[in-house]
Amino acid sequence: MKTIGIEIESNEAIIAVLEQDEGGNLSQVTKECVKLDIGDSMNSGHVKQFRDQIDATFNAISPDKISSLSRNISGPFASSPLTFKIEGIIQLYQKVTVELVSSKTVKAFLKKKENEIAPKFKYQTNALNLAFYLIKQHSNE
Repeated sequence: MKTIGIEIESNEAIIAVLEQDEGGNLSQVTKECVKLDIGDSMNSGHVKQFRDQIDATFNAISPDKISSLSRNISGPFASSPLTFKIEGIIQLYQKVTVELVSSKTVKAFLKKKENEIAPKFKYQTNALNLAFYLIKQHSNE
């Protein structure tokens, strides 16, 4: 099973990929862990290029599950409108449903089950934790 965890920050989608083999062993697929930048979000060419990058990346990975960390819609810690645009583009991927998961849900889960996979880069931590959550939730179904 392969899962993709996504964290959206500023104008980037941080993508982390975990794979679990039939023996239950987990590994981070580092060559597929990337940051994708939307560029100029007011330029439709850049937006379409970002969509194409997302689709190509997901197609190359061929994941079983994809999830993105949800963000605050309102309040003092509300996310920027650009992040919601990025989220919408990601949700348009047609081969696998992209689910949204609260960071609070992931944090609560990690208190019970620690992620044994360390991220290659610190910026991947939240996306990797989300991918770990997805794999463990699936194995408990």
